[in-house]
Amino acid sequence: MLSPREAAAGSYGCPLPDRIENTGGGPFVGNLSFYHFNIIISGACTGTVLFLTLGLMGRHATHMSNPDEQLKIMRIINMIPSYQILSFVSIGLPNSYIYLQGFTEVFQGVALYAFLMLLCDFLAPTDQGKVEFFSSLETKRQWQPKKKRNGLAFLSLTWWSVVQYPIVTWVAAVAQVLTQLLHKYCLGSTAPHFAHVWLTAATSLSTSVAVNAILQFYMNMKEHMKAHHPMTKLLAFKLAVGLVILEKILFLILEGVGVLHASNTLTYVDIMMGLPELIICVQMVPLSFLLLYAYRTKPYELLPGEDRPREYQALGGSDHDHDDDSNDTLIAEGSRGQQRYHGGWMGLHAWAAYLSPLSLLMAVISGHRLISRARALHKVQMEQARKAQEWGRYQTRYDPPTTTEGA
Repeated sequence: MLSPREAAAGSYGCPLPDRIENTGGGPFVGNLSFYHFNIIISGACTGTVLFLTLGLMGRHATHMSNPDEQLKIMRIINMIPSYQILSFVSIGLPNSYIYLQGFTEVFQGVALYAFLMLLCDFLAPTDQGKVEFFSSLETKRQWQPKKKRNGLAFLSLTWWSVVQYPIVTWVAAVAQVLTQLLHKYCLGSTAPHFAHVWLTAATSLSTSVAVNAILQFYMNMKEHMKAHHPMTKLLAFKLAVGLVILEKILFLILEGVGVLHASNTLTYVDIMMGLPELIICVQMVPLSFLLLYAYRTKPYELLPGEDRPREYQALGGSDHDHDDDSNDTLIAEGSRGQQRYHGGWMGLHAWAAYLSPLSLLMAVISGHRLISRARALHKVQMEQARKAQEWGRYQTRYDPPTTTEGA
């Protein structure tokens, strides 16, 4: 499937060949070509990133005292190793680059959605608590800061703005694979008769809407979440995405002005794919250390004799009182007076819930139920406000004015 045609030239006027191979290129370091040098460096970085991130996810799985929050944290962390693996495979197998590139956006979308729901858990641990919390709030409108928006309406708008991101990117990633197989994608062209420009525009618009919604949510809710350091948690995984976007723009500029071009040591594939993916693999290493700090397990670790984490307890309610059906597979272990984690032996139940597509689907359905309840309550509040306003106008119009009599 990754090599549908053996033609040297691209189909339908695409400047890229149908089958991309990294051949040629002289020695870059010693007797190594840039391609082999790239595989060694990016492979070492990939091993480091996987050791750090999977180790962190394993500690959350074995110290899962709050499944609602920690499963979301595992999905957030997942973006970095997934991005790293896809980048490394694209370096080693250049022909797979076009087929895998779109799925990096999917992992970003899942991580961003999990981050939004994690922030909501910080504000209140239960669905009922979230509805009550947001019903008591008024937030500023982004483009009309002098006007206020009901907190429930704000929550609903934010949720829809973020949940569309993984859906759009998944559709775009599948469309990218199919159009490439049909020779209608063409990574190296922005001509309108190729799908590349349209899928890029769709994912860029979707990304902008989702990221803007998250930032607006943070700006309006940061006073209620100071203890959780939400900006550090956001930067820990979104900084990677921002750097990748900036680097893509930089490479486009450098290629446009002729600074980057094939030479005796660098092939066209090295310039187009190898060098950008190498930079991604290298920069994920320090970002993994940032993840270790932002999503450390210490707030969820239990002392002997405790059955609740020491820190980061959400406002009001118990962390065991939740409405998320996706965590039903997580069972408690231990007895009273001993540590009680919910990940099962060696965290296997936590890993199973994290890896299960059904668990992720149920988490989205749970979020939709929350939004539906919020919208229903918002309609009731709006109707009550309308009736109160009409009653006030009626009293003003028909009630006779009161007079006072002199003594």
